[in-house]
Amino acid sequence: MENPLVSVVIPVYNGQRFLRQAIDSVLAQTYKNLEAIVVNDGSTDRSAEVMRAYGGRIVAVHQYNMGVGGARNTGMKKARGQFIAFLDQDDWWRPEKVAKQVARFAADKNLGLVHTGVAHWEEGTNAFVGPLDPAARPGLLAGNCYQRLLEDNQIYNSSVMVRTEVLRRVGLCDPEIRGNTVQDYDLWLRLAKVSRFAFLPEELTVFRIHGRQGTWDRREMLGEEARLLERVLRGEPPEVRKAMRLRMARLYVELGTSHLDFAERPLARRSYGRSLGWRFTLRAALLWAASLLPDVILRRLRRTRGKRTAGK
Repeated sequence: MENPLVSVVIPVYNGQRFLRQAIDSVLAQTYKNLEAIVVNDGSTDRSAEVMRAYGGRIVAVHQYNMGVGGARNTGMKKARGQFIAFLDQDDWWRPEKVAKQVARFAADKNLGLVHTGVAHWEEGTNAFVGPLDPAARPGLLAGNCYQRLLEDNQIYNSSVMVRTEVLRRVGLCDPEIRGNTVQDYDLWLRLAKVSRFAFLPEELTVFRIHGRQGTWDRREMLGEEARLLERVLRGEPPEVRKAMRLRMARLYVELGTSHLDFAERPLARRSYGRSLGWRFTLRAALLWAASLLPDVILRRLRRTRGKRTAGK
């Protein structure tokens, strides 16, 4: 098929502030055989009004709040395209994004997913800024990259286009994963199990940084990531689990420290214990011991650490 239909799925929850830019960036694509499926997931703001202004130029869906994974699933079920692209309500695309991804799929029939480079726009300063993780190397997530993806997810949801045929083989987003956390990571892992990925380094996707993103709920994000990987690794051979020891140990240290910052000491100790179960590190052992200290001593230690950091 020379000009395949691409279905674009945009989940919306109280997104009136940014939604127009997201939709407009889809309608402005140089590739025209598109359907924009906008799923209003029980918004209480004026998102529905924004959607109505587009009339028949979008496929508008309204539902009770099911969370971002549920909204994406609704959109994917409505999709008629040979390919499905994802766009979050607060991000937007460069005009050539879809055309370049479709061309990459056409060049390799074994691809299940194509993602792109990402520019970062900071809402507070109204300027483009550097990446959230300067050490990130998303270009490594190409080809047969399942093992590499287990080690770190560096794929932005809004940069992704998937082949619908492959998506049907692995299923939709897992509704059991809580919050706006790792539903996409879980889906990428399942796709990587059965297909090859490709990466376009050009920054064809723009990720908006602002204070209301669900990704900033660090405890929920890390907790769901840990639960996902624990479940995935139970089905993997011993050599894969062994290769993931350090990754899991570090993940649980991060989770424990996030709990400790909110004085959730029993949850912090449990996370540090899980870290030690995956791999013994002195840091995890010391943090586990620190979680037993009274709050007044912990606060004093934090102040001391803060002064030392400021003095460097």
